[in-house]
Amino acid sequence: MNRSWLIGTVMLLSAASTLLLPQLAGFGSNPRGAYAALETISPGGTVLENDNLVDVLGEIPFSLVIDRVGWENHVLTLDLKVTGNDHEPQELYQNMALAIAFAFQDTGNVDQLLLRVVAEDKWLDTRRLLLAGDIRRGEWSSRLQDALQNAGNRPLPDSLKKGFRISESELWKKQFIYP
Repeated sequence: MNRSWLIGTVMLLSAASTLLLPQLAGFGSNPRGAYAALETISPGGTVLENDNLVDVLGEIPFSLVIDRVGWENHVLTLDLKVTGNDHEPQELYQNMALAIAFAFQDTGNVDQLLLRVVAEDKWLDTRRLLLAGDIRRGEWSSRLQDALQNAGNRPLPDSLKKGFRISESELWKKQFIYP
């Protein structure tokens, strides 16, 4: 009888440990590994996702129309559209500064902003590039952003173009900077 009692006890303990050990593991600390992500966002920061992209960008008070938007791998792609001839360089610079402020001050998960300002010709049904910027969080500074915001109607300084990787098309130079 001793032997059968021992076998029964071992089987009972085996079954109990199979059921209880996974439950006990849940009480311990859960280390972050390959299956979980730990996000640290500043208080009040927006986490940009495909689900909220249109809603969040729609709240930004751009004076230009948003033409195209893309979001992939922490890279925000944004095209702003100019229609007509009644825009000044200052307005376009301020819209670019708004986009940059949103990407790097209002969100915590945008690492790169690919920003383009395009002109649309309704008569010819064409789009042409005016300005393009490749702005990265690691190279962003409030000093550069303020310089863009306050650039006025003058050509952008080389330090600003280099810092935000801004390129200007010939159409931009002919139509807006050196008319």
